[in-house]
Amino acid sequence: MKRILAGACLAAGLGTAAAFGAQGARLGVFVPEMFFPSAREHFDPILADGTELGIGGRYLLPLSEDRFGEVSIGDYVGLARWRLGRQTRLQVNLGGGILSRFNFSTVKNSLEVTDFTAAAPFDLTLRGGHAVRFGFWHTSSHLGDDYILRVRPAIVKKSLDSLKAIYAFSPKDRWRAYGGGAYAFNTVGIQGRGALQFGLEYMGATRWGPGIRWYVAQDTQTWERVKWNPTYCLQSGLRFSDEKRIAAAKVYVEYFTGRQYFLQFNDVHETRWSFGVGFDIGNPIK
Repeated sequence: MKRILAGACLAAGLGTAAAFGAQGARLGVFVPEMFFPSAREHFDPILADGTELGIGGRYLLPLSEDRFGEVSIGDYVGLARWRLGRQTRLQVNLGGGILSRFNFSTVKNSLEVTDFTAAAPFDLTLRGGHAVRFGFWHTSSHLGDDYILRVRPAIVKKSLDSLKAIYAFSPKDRWRAYGGGAYAFNTVGIQGRGALQFGLEYMGATRWGPGIRWYVAQDTQTWERVKWNPTYCLQSGLRFSDEKRIAAAKVYVEYFTGRQYFLQFNDVHETRWSFGVGFDIGNPIK
């Protein structure tokens, strides 16, 4: 499984590089078609992935008595885009962000954990609704000071550097199916390098006014570090965008069951409902 995941990620990158080189050699130039393009135009962020970079927050209602809140701050930025054919584009992006969890059942609403992520993904788009996002991801996870003082856990640094590739197919504007995986070539405090991910999204037609759309999204992830025990997330809500598509917001309800996505708590199983909001700033497409 490790060799398959690593091979798949490398094959995606090498295949794209070969295509880019062939087209560039034929055209004789490597000049980008555009600088600072939208990072969402060819590969929208995955809606139901709790680790996806973005701006937002959610209120968690686990089956346990504790109540939690999560806040995420981050985004992708497009750097340059190349035209490889009539309907083929290659784009390089940079991304970064943090994801933090707070325990609202404590007096101080204590900070439990924060994961930091940096990414350098490439987007390859082909005609017919096919797209691939692949590249490098780094994630490091840190326990909050409040959690350390309250629980007194053993302090273990956890981080990973991964090659990741996600293929997405959007036959129509409303539907998207995706799947892929990652291979961590460098890990600290983590046993297991492979990861798999797949899901399905549906974006409804505008029915409640200009720029208002209903959506439903399902995401499944599984990691070798938790012996491939799967994590399921089902999210549904409303997405609001302005007519010029400069900014957008979503409100949603979510059901989650499986291992937590924070690296420090990845061995903890959780089943919960949550209510959340999210914001897209800078040319959201949908």
